Amino acid sequence: MFAGKLSDFDTFRLPLQNNRPVMIDFSKIKQQALNPYLLWMGYWLLWLLMLSSFQQFDKAVWGATVNVGIQSAVAYINIRFLIPDFFEKRKYTAYVIIALLILFVFTKAHLSLIEPYLQTSSWGRKIRFPRAFQFGRIYLFLILVLIVSAAYKFAVDRFQALQRQSELAKKQLETELETLRNQINPHFLFNTLNNIYTLAYLREDNAAPMILKLSALLRYMLHECQNEKVPLEKEVSFLENIIEMQKLKSDNFAKRINLETAGIRPDHLIAPLLLLGFVENSFKHSDLDLNAEGFIDIKLTVDGAGIFHFICTNTKQKNYKVVQQQGGIGLANTRKRLHLIYGNQFDLKITDTPDNYQISLNLPVHEN
Repeated sequence: MFAGKLSDFDTFRLPLQNNRPVMIDFSKIKQQALNPYLLWMGYWLLWLLMLSSFQQFDKAVWGATVNVGIQSAVAYINIRFLIPDFFEKRKYTAYVIIALLILFVFTKAHLSLIEPYLQTSSWGRKIRFPRAFQFGRIYLFLILVLIVSAAYKFAVDRFQALQRQSELAKKQLETELETLRNQINPHFLFNTLNNIYTLAYLREDNAAPMILKLSALLRYMLHECQNEKVPLEKEVSFLENIIEMQKLKSDNFAKRINLETAGIRPDHLIAPLLLLGFVENSFKHSDLDLNAEGFIDIKLTVDGAGIFHFICTNTKQKNYKVVQQQGGIGLANTRKRLHLIYGNQFDLKITDTPDNYQISLNLPVHEN
């Protein structure tokens, strides 16, 4: 019922309680319920139905057209000119004076175009209300149109402001995630290349297989990790390759690193490289080369409710806390990515005892 028009946006996004942009499709609403032309057409039919109940059809058509035409003109002028040029610039006095003058002109036009209606009393007598009464009634009704059109204008502006805000939040989220992802790759490569260099320097036979596995890992990181979510199966395969690379370092690593998986289906999805920081952290701070009882135990399971459970436990070095303060970029990045991607929909617990270090992560795996 308004002359204004929504700006061209088909999707409206609102930041929700989980700090993730949630998209609401407004394309159908814009084309139907909020389309001003359809609203005015429906409003005209309403007037036609009302007037045709006590007037001839041709007069009812003319009356509906004049009423709706004048009201739409008032709404259009208010939305397009009065509010932007006066109200939004805090020229409230000028806005009120000009608006009242415009309503006066349109009220006079209305009275000149339509003969005042005859009211039929309960005893059958035709009553013609005074012209001043007719003028006041129309004038007050146009004031109501002015108020409603202003509310419509403010509501649309609010929608547009929220849309811009959510777009900025989404771009910021994408930028932060991309930055974190770019930090993960060099950090992973730095650690892996150090291992390969050590094996090559010692002329170990495992250097060549490790390079081959690194090639497969890089292929996954370059071609499979561009989407927001990847199949959990591929992410698990990625971790298995990383663990196999670690096992190539020495017999101690080969015997004392254990990986268990259960309940993982092809339709389970997870953010790519999300677990890499946790696994790398266990490799970095474990004591497999120093402790005959040392171990790294990694379990990845999905329960019947679609919740992914990741538990990584490792024995740690005696100077673990000192080492942790010097690094930890992978673990810090993983924490931040969890908050950016999953908001509050995850549970991360870190248990640090004198002998062991355990990371427990629970989060929903989205299905296709």
